[in-house]
Amino acid sequence: MTPWYEESFGCDYLMLYTQRDISEARANVQSSLELLSLQRNTPVLDLCCGAGRHLLALRELGFERLVGLDLSNELLQVAANRLAGEDDPSHHHIPLIRADMRAIPCENHFAAVVSFFTSFGYFEADAENQAVLASVHNALRPGGVFLMDYINREHVISHLVPSDERTLPNGCVQNVRYLTADCRRVEKMTTVITGTNERQFHESVRLYSQAEMLERFQAAGFVDVRSYGSLDGQGFGPESKRLILAGKKSARE
Repeated sequence: MTPWYEESFGCDYLMLYTQRDISEARANVQSSLELLSLQRNTPVLDLCCGAGRHLLALRELGFERLVGLDLSNELLQVAANRLAGEDDPSHHHIPLIRADMRAIPCENHFAAVVSFFTSFGYFEADAENQAVLASVHNALRPGGVFLMDYINREHVISHLVPSDERTLPNGCVQNVRYLTADCRRVEKMTTVITGTNERQFHESVRLYSQAEMLERFQAAGFVDVRSYGSLDGQGFGPESKRLILAGKKSARE
């Protein structure tokens, strides 16, 4: 059976999240830079870069050595077209790599790896999710930093919207959400209806608590691990919508 994340991240995915636009990406990047303190000429990886909106925002802010990585060929093609469409002679080329986030094909290279909009917890086995953190740690140079934008388990459980519907210019999108019996995962079934055509997409994310994520970062070798309730550095609490984590690879490695 094909894993859900290999089927759900195509061009239809962009239609489902039209509110996640370049303006939001610019705000995300601008806020996160205050947590990262990065030089513009250092290599940065956008992990699970999707259609490239955060890469575009980073390039606009003067970052010269960007790389995007994603598993979806379709989204990488959208990213390539988007970045080419914004090109001018002053822009640096941004390599786009198709790869699994559990096996980043770089070692001791990046000054920073960033992961926006819940690109963690996709795998059924905890060991596979842990492999993502180990892969990121391996890809970072000594002293490099990893910033992850993840969901807050407690907020998801207490504020879950079981269903909703949104109108499209030529149809509608219906969402159904539920928690597994042990509250370890949040499941989402999306149905896109356009005319007589109906398509379904599945999303499934492991719900780790703040304490579990801090432990997992440390188990992967990260030091000075911090958590926040938003990308602009607000304190984390039960009502925080997001769980932002930042950890460093030891400078002595």
